[in-house]
Amino acid sequence: MSVVREPERQQVGGQGSVAPQVAGPNPAAAEDVDTRGLHVAECAAWSLVWLAVLTAGVDVWGFWWSSPVTVALAPLMVLAGLAGLVATWVARSPRLPWLQRSALGAVLVSILMPQAVILHTRTFYSTDSAAFDHVAAGALLHGHNPYTASMAPAARLLSVPARYWTYTVSGGHVAHVSYPAGSFLVDAAAMALGFHHVVVDWVDLFAWVACAVLFFVLLPVSLRWLSALLALTPIFVGMFTSGGTDAVFLPLLVLAVWRWDRFAVPGERSMARWLGPVALGLACAVKQTPWFCLAPLALGVAFEARLHGRRAWRVAERYVATTAAVFGVVNLPFVLWQPGAWSRGTLLPFFGGLVADGQGLVSLATHGVTGGADLTVLSLAGALTYLALLGALATWYAPLKRVWMLLLPVAFFVSPRSLSSYLVDLFPVAVVAAVSVHGVGPGHSEAGAWRRRSALLVGLPGLLAAVAAVVALSSHPLTLRVDAVAVTHGGRQVQAVTVTVVNDTAQVEVPHFLVNTGAGTAGFWGVAGGGSMTLGPHRSATVTLLSPVRTTAPQHGARWLVEAYVSHPDALSTSAMEVWAGR
Repeated sequence: MSVVREPERQQVGGQGSVAPQVAGPNPAAAEDVDTRGLHVAECAAWSLVWLAVLTAGVDVWGFWWSSPVTVALAPLMVLAGLAGLVATWVARSPRLPWLQRSALGAVLVSILMPQAVILHTRTFYSTDSAAFDHVAAGALLHGHNPYTASMAPAARLLSVPARYWTYTVSGGHVAHVSYPAGSFLVDAAAMALGFHHVVVDWVDLFAWVACAVLFFVLLPVSLRWLSALLALTPIFVGMFTSGGTDAVFLPLLVLAVWRWDRFAVPGERSMARWLGPVALGLACAVKQTPWFCLAPLALGVAFEARLHGRRAWRVAERYVATTAAVFGVVNLPFVLWQPGAWSRGTLLPFFGGLVADGQGLVSLATHGVTGGADLTVLSLAGALTYLALLGALATWYAPLKRVWMLLLPVAFFVSPRSLSSYLVDLFPVAVVAAVSVHGVGPGHSEAGAWRRRSALLVGLPGLLAAVAAVVALSSHPLTLRVDAVAVTHGGRQVQAVTVTVVNDTAQVEVPHFLVNTGAGTAGFWGVAGGGSMTLGPHRSATVTLLSPVRTTAPQHGARWLVEAYVSHPDALSTSAMEVWAGR
């Protein structure tokens, strides 16, 4: 009697995952087909990288006027792109070290060369944050406290200052340092070494190059093409070489999330054992955005410690304490120097009464769809959304372990200031976090009451956030109607706008007006006759607003509107969108 044995099964992937052996006369051939298919996909991805290098060479060609070096380099970059395309497909594997390193070198040249020409010929900064960092660094080198020093010199570093200030609902603009000390310490070091021309932009450029190298080193060999494409992505290159000061904290945040789950592993000997909280503390010492990563990381470390049989919250407390200690080392001298000035500047994004801005939910208000918004309530909606995301991570840690950083921008999306940098800057960091952690994370062993309580952590703040967002976008204290527009220079410039304003509240309002002609705002418009407008409860008035700078008229058929800000509580009201018909 013969016995037919079933083919053995080979375990792959996670626990309990099995796959039968390949049937047929030549399993090795099937495996070779799979491997070739994988390499074909990688070759296609690397082809996009080399195509980007080729097109960068074409772009550099446009800068022929800057230097003979540029004239010679442009065709070499084009040739390198073509050679890389061919080598990718004819080489034994796209994972060959020399081929990948050649691509990284070509990518770095593609980033550095055109941006170096642009920065060398640039005479002004394009954000007030970059100008403030420049002035703050200079003040520090001259022995002055950057948090109490006047930022008035920043106006000379901007082409039209009124177009770049960060405005407040009270009718002014931010005129002091509003970031932690690390934001200008790096620039001060560069100045001490002799760099002075748009030094902040140069530092940002090299910080992004450092990110590109880190992506390449930290990502798996099979995914290094992704590091090259991320480094060359136009929105990142353009942002981080044009005043986007987030570039300084990104390399630090990349290191903070790389293998972050190893912090809780007993006996872990790699630098991931201590690097995470140290790098996070340094990132938090540069800007406020990394602050939002601390709670999710501490929560994740607690879960990982529990998985390994350790005291979860004790490990999480040590993680937070290390992060806070590093943050304190950078900022404590300035806290002791002038505590009030440091806290006023560092906490300004949270309590500074800034005007609404960004590409998130608030754009429905700033672009006239809802007629305005209560910015205080919308801030509450953003905070509740963040709490809901933390609750989701606590409830569904296993599936969210890899992707929690991709969810963080949702909280920024709901907030009154949802700038594009808040929405996209964390993506490269999230990629490193996703591919460097172990597995999908531990699940909960408990059920029943714990899961019900955890679900409440998600559902309740999520529901309250949705309600708060609806209430915020449905609330605006003023009703605005555009009555007339005065233009000059043959209709090419807007000189004045006449508006009727109705106070729909039971309190006295003092509105401050902005006119958005489609190219952004250029500061608060003055009231004809001087002074400010004061409007009693349920009263109305007609006022003529005067442009603070030369304001180009919208193009024919474009939409524009008038914005009015009030404080206590902070709120925005807008007119309906007007269609420019060439007045």
